[in-house]
Amino acid sequence: MSVFKTATLVALAAALANAQSANPGVGSNPKAEGATDEVTSNTGPNGSEDWLNTGITDGGWKPPFLALEDIYHISLDTFYGGIGSSCKQYDQYFQSAGSKYNVDPVILAVLAMQESSCNADAGGPTPGLMQVSCANYPNGECTDSIQDNVDAGTNYLQGQIKSNGGNAIQAFGAYNGWFVAGNGLNGNKGLTEDYPCSSEGQSNGVPQNLDYLHQILNGWLLGLDVYGDDNWIGTYKCDQSCSDGSKC
Repeated sequence: MSVFKTATLVALAAALANAQSANPGVGSNPKAEGATDEVTSNTGPNGSEDWLNTGITDGGWKPPFLALEDIYHISLDTFYGGIGSSCKQYDQYFQSAGSKYNVDPVILAVLAMQESSCNADAGGPTPGLMQVSCANYPNGECTDSIQDNVDAGTNYLQGQIKSNGGNAIQAFGAYNGWFVAGNGLNGNKGLTEDYPCSSEGQSNGVPQNLDYLHQILNGWLLGLDVYGDDNWIGTYKCDQSCSDGSKC
């Protein structure tokens, strides 16, 4: 096969991948810039990826604002009946933490899916369903309790929302290690796209997933399987290892 033909086929495959889309049927969020009825690789009902990631290509992340109650999402029953079926067994924990911290349980189930694929036995330095630091547990130490783990993740998310003026976008980003100017990282700038795989970024743990916000807000929360058939959602395609030349 000629080099030209091979290159043409590769380009065609890329074009088809970029053409993939889905309509979750929730409409477009009037409070989100670049919002579209359909989810594509870089847009969706809760705003475009460029908007969600404002600033990361230049001076540092400057998160736009959406309150938690402003975010469009499917119902918990719909989530459990579809891509979130593996999360349903933990519903009692999401319900309890949601009631305790005033967070819609579907948000917690979605975070568990994104963070651990709803695997309560997931390991690592931030173990369990919610993959949250032990410092956020009730007594500042990890336990074997699933409820403690879900409470810890919910407490962290709600704490970030409150400390950032009600901005849920900033809170979701913080869950994945995103940061804004003034915290001493990245030359005291916010997160930039060259940071996750920089020497400083890698020294601070697993690189941030630069598709994270788009995957959460326009993927999981709308019933799309970001780790499966809908893995076309996102433009950075982070593997969080920095081993293949990607930015994250």
